[in-house]
Amino acid sequence: MFQTVLSRIGWFIALLMLQVLVFNHVHIFGYATPMPYLYFLLILPAETPRWLYVLSGFVLGLLIDLFSSTPGMAAGTLTLIGLLTPPVLRLFRPSDDDDEAFLPSARTMEWNRFVNYAFVLSLVTCTTFFILEAFTFFDWQVMLFNIVGSTLLTTLIVVAMELIRSR
Repeated sequence: MFQTVLSRIGWFIALLMLQVLVFNHVHIFGYATPMPYLYFLLILPAETPRWLYVLSGFVLGLLIDLFSSTPGMAAGTLTLIGLLTPPVLRLFRPSDDDDEAFLPSARTMEWNRFVNYAFVLSLVTCTTFFILEAFTFFDWQVMLFNIVGSTLLTTLIVVAMELIRSR
């Protein structure tokens, strides 16, 4: 139990530092910015209470906002993702697995389901973030490029982290 809590705290700190120090400065073609901090919510156990998903998302988002000068955008986005993660996990979770101690991973869900799970939540994350950032649909083509590029890049990085974690 204690080792699991330490592992989760380690992931929280590592993803926060990676986002703030590395990924905030990555803008592929001026559009795609990865948001792999989402991975923290993706790997929380299925029996985690929903309020803890929301609180964890809010705190992680607030810290990212604090260090990234994005006033409330990451906090709002990750709070929404904290609300949506449990029902989306239920959609992609194997139907024959009714175990309460289910840990979402490529190993327990199979790669196809895990990638789809990560993609859906990455799409919602990037869409929410960039809508909050623009707060208008005036330049919708640029916003669409941002959403698509960031979603694909975020999903790719989440899959890479899962490959590293599953070894």
